[in-house]
Amino acid sequence: MKSKQFLFTLSVTLLCIVILLAQTSFAQFTLTPPNINATPLPVGSGARAIGQGSAFIAVADDATAASWNPGALIQLERPECSVVYSFLSTQQDFDTGNTGLSLGNEAVSRNDLNYASMAYPFRIFGKNMVAALNYQQIYDFHMDLDFNQTSEDTTPPASNINQKIEFESKVGIGALTPALSVLVTPKVSLGVAVNYYTDEFFGDYAWKQTTTGKGIGNLAGTDITTAYDSDTTFKNFQAINLTFGMLWDVWEKEEKLLTFGAVYDTPYTADMDRITDFTSVISPLGQSIGHKRDHFEVDYPMSFGAGFGFRYNDAVSFSMDVTWADWSAYMQEDENGNKSRPLGGAPSDTDIDDTYAVRFGTEYLIFRQKVIVPVRGGLFYDPRPSLDDPTDVYGFSVGSGITFKRFSFDCAYQFRWANDIEGEDFGLSGTSFDLNDHMFLASIIVYF
Repeated sequence: MKSKQFLFTLSVTLLCIVILLAQTSFAQFTLTPPNINATPLPVGSGARAIGQGSAFIAVADDATAASWNPGALIQLERPECSVVYSFLSTQQDFDTGNTGLSLGNEAVSRNDLNYASMAYPFRIFGKNMVAALNYQQIYDFHMDLDFNQTSEDTTPPASNINQKIEFESKVGIGALTPALSVLVTPKVSLGVAVNYYTDEFFGDYAWKQTTTGKGIGNLAGTDITTAYDSDTTFKNFQAINLTFGMLWDVWEKEEKLLTFGAVYDTPYTADMDRITDFTSVISPLGQSIGHKRDHFEVDYPMSFGAGFGFRYNDAVSFSMDVTWADWSAYMQEDENGNKSRPLGGAPSDTDIDDTYAVRFGTEYLIFRQKVIVPVRGGLFYDPRPSLDDPTDVYGFSVGSGITFKRFSFDCAYQFRWANDIEGEDFGLSGTSFDLNDHMFLASIIVYF
């Protein structure tokens, strides 16, 4: 009898040890795909401005001036409302180096409301003024990635797993912007725009990232299959900053006019919540389900731009802009005071250099009976922020349209390209990619 009790006790003990070891192995092994982050890409406003290479600071003679140079709003002579819609298509060609990842050509397309505005000129206290209410898209967070990843670890419990991972990020950041421009002297106008950033205008979040993974492999000598699903939502995005602008008619003779414009965007700190829900399944060992909500702040950079516009005659004009953005201040801090760079989650002491953009544009107007047909073109160098040195981004644009007495229709096409963008910026260290970006815009302006 005692021997049977001993054998039963020993069997139960061994079974408990096996279960405990399996649970311990599962607890020690966490299935975590790469921490991928979409980088914020600035979005320009309006078909007319984009068609001129975004060299618009000293031109800005439509309602999109609230985003380019609110001081130039004073050029609007009658009330108007406008809507701008955009379609973007981005292609990324990856070089995975020695990372062991399998990444090919990735493409993502999306369409968005680019801009909407109402503007009204009036006169008060003997001064000409223009007030405007605008919605503008500021940053785009769209990104798609599909790739294979092989991970091997000899540390107990030893593992070798091959996964197919899909990552998607969508939507972005917009702002509601009231603006006011005042003609201070016959040749100088000043303006200010207040940018209210929130995710409460068109949805209940600013942007969202989803990561899914499926794989097969071996863990501690056991054949396994894996599945991972993660949804990260960035919501309750709240921030405010100011845009100051100035337009100066430097020189005028007959039809010729030289203008100078300057604009300053103040830095701002955005508050937001990051909510992550995930499920990790390792069959036949078990699964883990998690929910995490944390609050953090992100410091966005100030910027300064200046430009010249030259109207040679009523039909021909040229423009040039230079813009500086203080991306070295781009930092995030969680509720526990831990700081890091939003690009790839890099440590806070990682350098991000400032960016300097240069843009050139031209417009030629064809006058016909009762209509005007514009032909526009532009070239630009507009680097994107990156860990350490900025990434060189070049591009060109073309545009046209037709203007009647009561309304105007404009369209534009912009192409941007960059080579050897560091994958480290969004969490894939050791990779790089080439970028081709196509953007189409169409706008309708109605004059009253």
